[in-house]
Amino acid sequence: MARKAVGKLLIAAVLAGLVVMGPGVADAGIAIKGGKYKGKTTQAAIAQSFRSITVTVKNGRVKLITEPTVAREACVSSPVFTQDGNTPTKRLGRNRTFTFTHTFLGTKIDRIQGRFVARDEIQGFAVYNFPAQDLCSAGKARVNFSAKHK
Repeated sequence: MARKAVGKLLIAAVLAGLVVMGPGVADAGIAIKGGKYKGKTTQAAIAQSFRSITVTVKNGRVKLITEPTVAREACVSSPVFTQDGNTPTKRLGRNRTFTFTHTFLGTKIDRIQGRFVARDEIQGFAVYNFPAQDLCSAGKARVNFSAKHK
């Protein structure tokens, strides 16, 4: 009888430990390097100087300094997150991710999402929504980016 109770307690303790650890525990022990991260998107339709993305990391917060320009057909995005000189800041998630969002129309959301894949490297994507215009149809464009500590 006592063995069964100990066995059940042991199983419950192991399951509770797994739930507490969750995803991302394997890399959670590595400290993220603070400072400026610079990178570019992978979209070849835009000149390299306009594909850049810059963020700074300080005290577990990520600040977007420069957002990339994204193209859809013959249309080009304008700044959404950094318009009027704003520099949005988000807290870094437990799984080493961050997301900047901005509502485009109703349920459509522009997004820049990144994840620290190493102590000094970020990989992510940007999604921009476009209205119908003479040069392009309505829809969204998604581009990947990577940034390294400078």
